[in-house]
Amino acid sequence: MAAARKTVRPRAENRRGQGSTGNRRLKPPRKTMTGLWIVLMVLFFVEALFYAWCRVQCVTAGYDIDRENSRHQALLKERNPLKIELARLKSPERIETIARTRLGLVMPDVQQTVILR
Repeated sequence: MAAARKTVRPRAENRRGQGSTGNRRLKPPRKTMTGLWIVLMVLFFVEALFYAWCRVQCVTAGYDIDRENSRHQALLKERNPLKIELARLKSPERIETIARTRLGLVMPDVQQTVILR
């Protein structure tokens, strides 16, 4: 028996897709894929920067809130002695003493009093 030889036939189309393509899909040009990747990477980078900015703003707001809470507590501590001092200064006994000693005022007599109806 003679050994069967396989012969290679030349193709009717070349590698660039000219001629009959059959059921094969054509690959998109690499330039389009590279551009798409660049756009995706830029979008990812912008999103990462936006996320970092948001986190920095959140942390800064937290520090501001903590600082204002501390200031509020300090003001509350300062307010309590001031309330006590205000009550002492408004007391009728103190006002009467100042009126008699410093201003030389006296209580009015019955004839000096006028009753309004």
